[in-house]
Amino acid sequence: MDGLEGRLMGHRKYSSPRRGSLAFLPRGRASRIVPRVKYWPPYDGKPRLLGFIGYKAGQTTVYYIDTTPNSPTRGLEVAKTATILATPPVIIAGIVVYGEENGQLKELTRVWSKNLPEEIMRKIPTWKPNENKGIEKLRELVDKIREVRVIVMGRPKLAGLPRKKPDLLEVKVGGQVREALEYAISKLGKEVKITEVFDVGQFIDVIAVTKGKGFEGVVGRFKIKIQPRKKRKTRREVGAIGGRSPAYVTYTVPRAGQHGFHRRTEFNKRILAFTENGLEYTPKGGFPHFGIVKTEAVLVEGSVPGAPKRTIVLRIPARPPREIEAPKIITVGIPR
Repeated sequence: MDGLEGRLMGHRKYSSPRRGSLAFLPRGRASRIVPRVKYWPPYDGKPRLLGFIGYKAGQTTVYYIDTTPNSPTRGLEVAKTATILATPPVIIAGIVVYGEENGQLKELTRVWSKNLPEEIMRKIPTWKPNENKGIEKLRELVDKIREVRVIVMGRPKLAGLPRKKPDLLEVKVGGQVREALEYAISKLGKEVKITEVFDVGQFIDVIAVTKGKGFEGVVGRFKIKIQPRKKRKTRREVGAIGGRSPAYVTYTVPRAGQHGFHRRTEFNKRILAFTENGLEYTPKGGFPHFGIVKTEAVLVEGSVPGAPKRTIVLRIPARPPREIEAPKIITVGIPR
């Protein structure tokens, strides 16, 4: 579990004097390629989705006017790395409402839309639309509802990916419960674009599964120091795994194992620009291992975890910094 999300949810955060050894536990493979969102920040503004699904295309260089307060380069042209994410419109496939029981969220009911494309319905044989009766039940339970979420359906096929099965993700609807419920009902079975969720210059959190590297030793996995040449027979190993008796190795000792393909959250990535046509930001020949961006896209400052074509979840910030002015982009990918 990610460190900040663990603290916000009341879980224990592990620490260790070794650099990079226990920042995250367990270091196992992610359970699914579409990462779950374990924490939704509070939001009381106008009803809207608090998250979105995108697909990583690649990186480029952006030249823009720096607007960061107190920055040495404020007002000057700077070059920064940015990531292009293909963000085709998502479909609101269903609504899930939660009540409260013993201090925990408990699902009250789930409503599935009946107005979905036929090619999508064939990919999910267990689909059972109950929109008509379900909406009536939602309005009856409005006094018991504590949280409203929608089932967002991402369509990788529109992004040019060789996958026909859609990606499903529960996304919280921000705002007051009654307003959020009516908003979710009004959007049921319809498309939502990323420009309806985020704004230019806004900070977001990026949740994704990192690039998998397979089984790896302790030096690559935990960045431990390589032993001196004449001190030991094996150099790329831990100096000591402990001296407990009876023999026992604690969890704090770096050991070889799975490296990469972990669910990770990176905080406060700034949105630099939106585009209706991803070709504007696609280099000649397309992005390596992705190709040409043929749909709507978003330009995010900095890097984003994961390999090309990886599903990326964008979320409103859990620990937002102070608001700053949106930057003025001069050019993307081509130096002046």
